[in-house]
Amino acid sequence: MSSPIESRHTHIPNSALDAAREGGATRGWFLRTELLSSFGGLLTVIVSGFAISLYCLMWRATYRQVEADLLGASQMLVQDLADGGDLRQLAISETYLERFGRAKRDRPYFAVWDAAGRQIAGTQPLPPHVTLSEVMPETAGPHPFLSRSHGHHLEVVVATPSQGQLLIGRPLAKEYDALRSLMVQLTTMGMICLSVGLAGAWWLARRIARPIAEMATAAEQITSRNLAVQINPGQTSQEMTRLAGAFNRMLAGLRAAFERQTRFTADAAHELRTPVTVVLAQTEHTLSRDRSLEDYQVALQTCLRSAQHMKKLIEALLVLARADAGQLITQAEAVDFMSLVHKVIESLRPYAIQKRVRLECATQPASIVGDRTRLEQVVTNLVMNGIQYNDPGGDVVVRVFTEKGMAVLAVQDHGRGIPLSDQPHLFDRFYRVDRVRTREDDVGTGLGLSIVAEIVSAHQGTIQVESEPDQGTTMTVRLPLPRMTQVQDPFADPVGA
Repeated sequence: MSSPIESRHTHIPNSALDAAREGGATRGWFLRTELLSSFGGLLTVIVSGFAISLYCLMWRATYRQVEADLLGASQMLVQDLADGGDLRQLAISETYLERFGRAKRDRPYFAVWDAAGRQIAGTQPLPPHVTLSEVMPETAGPHPFLSRSHGHHLEVVVATPSQGQLLIGRPLAKEYDALRSLMVQLTTMGMICLSVGLAGAWWLARRIARPIAEMATAAEQITSRNLAVQINPGQTSQEMTRLAGAFNRMLAGLRAAFERQTRFTADAAHELRTPVTVVLAQTEHTLSRDRSLEDYQVALQTCLRSAQHMKKLIEALLVLARADAGQLITQAEAVDFMSLVHKVIESLRPYAIQKRVRLECATQPASIVGDRTRLEQVVTNLVMNGIQYNDPGGDVVVRVFTEKGMAVLAVQDHGRGIPLSDQPHLFDRFYRVDRVRTREDDVGTGLGLSIVAEIVSAHQGTIQVESEPDQGTTMTVRLPLPRMTQVQDPFADPVGA
């Protein structure tokens, strides 16, 4: 099997992770030990339960067999009594003596009592525990005898024709020897089965724990600088393959997130370096010698523009940081989306006039739930982009309507459009379409559309771009309507502005 780790980077120790690993390594049980002990305990219970059940069944069957033999022998003795034979000649038949055994320890015994309770016949000597039964056995029915035991002796008592009692019994030495032999055999076979089962359990536990141990080894190599780790589970179960795949996908996502973070930090530093350099250079140049009032004013205006650009960039970075932390929306309230869009358009109309761009608006009533300030930011950024990247004499059409339970904002311009190769990256942070959209007066941060996408996503909405070079661009935002307002009036007329 191939190695479970395919890494392209050298492992760099991390003190915090190493401390956590050392602390975690001393806690709990090894998985294979836990599996082995669990399986071994279960197997022990099963084997022991089977052996005990089999022994009890054999003991019961042996007891019933001896009881049946004693009952048969007693019936023959009762028959001899009924035939009126000599009591001194009364004896157990040879057939049953053979069944019981000729050994002294297996020798049966019997005793006969008359109706007055006097012993009138029996073997000599009788065991000292043999006495007349206080309960008279039944003479009919499914159980016409009494059965009793004393130590290793089993005895059967039946009624005689003269209303007396006949007791016949014998030691169970032979049967107990057989049961002891059975116990030894069951114990031996149980130990063998348990040993084989534990060996199999050890092999199975080792096989189950091996891929997990390999995954743990791979995970221990992961640091913030070494996320290019891939786990290859090899030939293993589907569950382990799924786990390894999920782990690999998680690492890929973390690696992509770290790469985005690194790229974002580098881009932010690059963007901030330019205005800071301008401020420093302008300040050093101005302070190098005495200058006129006009020169100082020009220098201060240059520093002011750079500071404003830095302020704009820092505010955008703070918004994105809140978005990454899931704290972008601070207040959710009912928002009249149509009125909000009208308000933003009226505030931008002077800018549109300055750029010689016509603003047109066609809206329908739409109410949503969200952060009013952030939604104004979305509309402002999209309309500003439509104005800024338009041609003189062009127009920007803003539409608001409802569709399939969504409030839709569509901002359409007829500018130069966006190349197809740039459209997939349009919402990436610090991405600019320099070849077409950037103008000399563009002092943007490259974060406007990224912020719009984050705000829309935080409102459970979507944003879509449709653009063709030299034809224009349409930005479409869809935001969910509250459930009670998702029924649209098909006869509603657009409201012009």
